[in-house]
Amino acid sequence: MIIAVALNPAIDQTVEVDHFHEADTNRVLGIRYDIGGKGINVARALKEIGCEALATGFAAGQRGRMIEDQLLDDGIGCDFVDVPGETRTNITILDRSTHRHTQLALAGPFVSDAAGIALRERLRRRVRASTWLVLAGSIPPPGDAALYVELIRMAEERGGCSALDADGPIVEAVLASGVRPTLLKINADELARLRHEPALGEPAAALEAARQLHARSHVERVVVTLGAGGAIAVSAEGEFIVASPDVDVISAVGAGDAFMAGLMYGLVKQQPWAHALELAASAGAAACLTRGPLCEGADVWRLLPGAHAERLAAPVVVG
Repeated sequence: MIIAVALNPAIDQTVEVDHFHEADTNRVLGIRYDIGGKGINVARALKEIGCEALATGFAAGQRGRMIEDQLLDDGIGCDFVDVPGETRTNITILDRSTHRHTQLALAGPFVSDAAGIALRERLRRRVRASTWLVLAGSIPPPGDAALYVELIRMAEERGGCSALDADGPIVEAVLASGVRPTLLKINADELARLRHEPALGEPAAALEAARQLHARSHVERVVVTLGAGGAIAVSAEGEFIVASPDVDVISAVGAGDAFMAGLMYGLVKQQPWAHALELAASAGAAACLTRGPLCEGADVWRLLPGAHAERLAAPVVVG
């Protein structure tokens, strides 16, 4: 079973322009609205690929009800804790000429300690040895990473596995607590922020950074996504360079979440690690063929032969 946790879901507004210019008037070519938040996107991508997931987290106000209703309409189970306030709206500016996007992310509603306890107890009743708990995205105010820490610890105590996909400062706080997710997925920019560096530069620098993170953190599996450059994975199975299928990108919004969904599919189906990485790369590429944050399941399987995970080294032994 896969449980996708969205502590800070959102309604995502995507505004498309031909050429985005800062400090100037930009003519809008199109606007779309999607339910979102990384955990929501992971659950929806899993449904497209052919794997059921439960979506959970916090839901506030009318927009929170909209998210729940859309998930149920899509055939995705959900179990959210209601909190006061209103679910946030994020704005993404998509430049059609470069396929690059700029996101304006709101903080989200305040979440009390009592709401965090309620969510943790709900999940405690669901997590068992076969469960993957996917913790993806930002944390609503007050922004304390302790809830992620508690959920990772709870999953371990219940015999389940956890996957963390969050920005550098959250990952830093989680690792500093002493708990370890089973899998850490992070993109190159987030890894740079985790290392307090401006950028990682070439893929070789990202690979070295991933090696160091794996060795220091003792996280079982570390995956760094590189956008069109594919991904790097370091684990006990070895070091892998993952090549993504070539696609004509429409929008990369949600590609990282689709990548995580592909990884989860491969792991819960007990596929070899290299194949799970290839499926992840295919799902991420498939998401780039749509204007919204979702991939199409048919595209994922069609593109899969174009993904390749190459093992670079012997297994890494962590003492």
